Amino acid sequence: MSKPEVSSKFDVDDIRKIREYNSLRHIHMTPKEIIAETQAGAEKLMQMLEQRKAMKV
Repeated sequence: MSKPEVSSKFDVDDIRKIREYNSLRHIHMTPKEIIAETQAGAEKLMQMLEQRKAMKV
């Protein structure tokens, strides 16, 4: 399955597509791999939020 296209309005259908995509990707992953991937994504997000916060100050 290819990465889902998210519409500009980001509605419930987009969320469904993303969840389905992630579910299919995680089928062949171990729980440790899923956790590591999730933590890596969260780390990137936290860095982005910190940068935005620093820009507003």
